[in-house]
Amino acid sequence: MSVSSLFDNALHTVMRDFPLHEHQLYALPRSVKTKLMMSVTKRGIFSERNMASLLHEDIIDVDLSECVVSEKMLHFISLVCTRLRKLSLSSPHGCRHNLTSRAFSSLFTRCNRLTVLNTRCCTLFDDSAVFTLTQTNSFLVSLCLSGCHMITDQSLVAIAHKSKYLKVLDLTKTKITSDGLRAISSGVCGKVLKELNISHCLNVTDDGVQCLVQHCPRLTILVTHSCPQLTHKSRDTLSTLGLKQLTWTVYL
Repeated sequence: MSVSSLFDNALHTVMRDFPLHEHQLYALPRSVKTKLMMSVTKRGIFSERNMASLLHEDIIDVDLSECVVSEKMLHFISLVCTRLRKLSLSSPHGCRHNLTSRAFSSLFTRCNRLTVLNTRCCTLFDDSAVFTLTQTNSFLVSLCLSGCHMITDQSLVAIAHKSKYLKVLDLTKTKITSDGLRAISSGVCGKVLKELNISHCLNVTDDGVQCLVQHCPRLTILVTHSCPQLTHKSRDTLSTLGLKQLTWTVYL
């Protein structure tokens, strides 16, 4: 039977009665704060009240998927965590309607080392935020814009021009069209893109998929659920490529 370390026991004790301790954490070493931050965010209790006592400049990975997030919290993260590499604001419990593109753009300007960003279901995240993101963060590897309904082909043009390391892109339920896919295919990320999700993109046609086939040689995962304008032409072409994962909807 494994024996818990003194540190693990202490961490468990703090987390058990966290509201009683959250204002006494300022003096803790950064390594301890990082451990606490992971536990607090996982439990969804990271908030404006405790963010100043937990955040520090050495934190490079913040996952707020389980938390209620405000623009004040984004601003504070941008001031403190300027070395941030990964940020997830995915909302599995519903959309986030309170985070504006202006708040995101401000964060991207200060946190300019991001490699992974997930803004799933942040409904106010629009093309202007993507433009700032691509202008300030040139090392993006993975970008999830699923459910960001205001995203259009303008975002894909910005990505195509700047994001030369991008390997994973999720565009589910956005307003992109085949013109946007054409831009991605011919842009700087076309040669390195490996995973693409365009599910529920109602304006994507066979022409857009054909561009992906011709100009994205490393593409191994393509998800096209509920794209009503895709026909058997796309399915026939894609089925011959030997992709690791390929999905589509058959309309009867």
